Amino acid sequence: MSPSLAGALVGFGGVAERGHLPGYRRDPRFAIHAVCDPDPQARERARRALGEDVALYADVDALLADERLDFVDVASPPGDHLPALERAFAAGLHVLVEKPLALDPEQARRAHAAADAAERALVVVHNWHHAPAFRTAREAIAEGAIGAPRAVEFVTERTQPAGGAVWRLDARTAGGGILVDHGWHQLYLAGRLLGDPDPVRVSANVETRRWTGANVEDTVDARVEYAGGASARLRLTWAAVERRTRVRVEGDAGALRIEDTRVALISPGGNRELPVDADAPDDSYHATWFPAVLDAFARAMADPRHAHPNRREALWCQTVIDAAYESGRREGEAVDVKP
Repeated sequence: MSPSLAGALVGFGGVAERGHLPGYRRDPRFAIHAVCDPDPQARERARRALGEDVALYADVDALLADERLDFVDVASPPGDHLPALERAFAAGLHVLVEKPLALDPEQARRAHAAADAAERALVVVHNWHHAPAFRTAREAIAEGAIGAPRAVEFVTERTQPAGGAVWRLDARTAGGGILVDHGWHQLYLAGRLLGDPDPVRVSANVETRRWTGANVEDTVDARVEYAGGASARLRLTWAAVERRTRVRVEGDAGALRIEDTRVALISPGGNRELPVDADAPDDSYHATWFPAVLDAFARAMADPRHAHPNRREALWCQTVIDAAYESGRREGEAVDVKP
């Protein structure tokens, strides 16, 4: 067997510990040698999780100076992403990074440029693609079950920010509220369900209903228009009374309804539930979906061109979210999406 690829986790919050680390432990292709986090308590959790041999750092520069690595997995808050990415690429490493890629489109383009200059893989964790319900929906669409998909509506209801993370309530650290936290997932899923058309225009109402002490939004209702006439409606809130995810995909010959882990086909010939692979209970970390992310990352490390579709998705997510915030500032006026 080939030697494992040596990596480091940059940021050891809930998503790294409970979402990413279980996947690395089960995958012989990868080995986590080090963890970097400025919080001493996070470093202590990493030591308990990974053992006495793990190298612990408070600073990315010290990590990169001391360790011989193949990749870093950046799971820190978004405000720290670009500096870590640029330093890792300058050191010749591949990068896996949690969403959002960066705080704004300009930072995202800088990340892409750094990856290209280093000729290394840049992969953003788009883990909802690997949820069994969405795999089933994509397969049904590919088989022509609803004809050509024309519209998708997402309803994501949560009672708090993902994982209860307080930093998500600070725009300087998170880059935004629920539109960044969950809207990013809705956008890349919508694009794939609709056949990956280019988004061209967005209108959005942006509100703060429950988390009034924060400087980010907790509720959004947005509409995205795509080239060719398809559309997506994105409805999100952190002010719900219970956790729920619902999606409806409309085609010219039928529709699909996704409710949490269930998928139903709605057609003129009658409605029926589609078989969906078993999934783990819903939480904010989705550890069972991460192995498929690692498969994609391994392919991109072998040839960075494999990461280009993922990078395209991430840049569209970043630019649509930026336009949605601008629309919100203009009280819902439609705003063109700049590629």
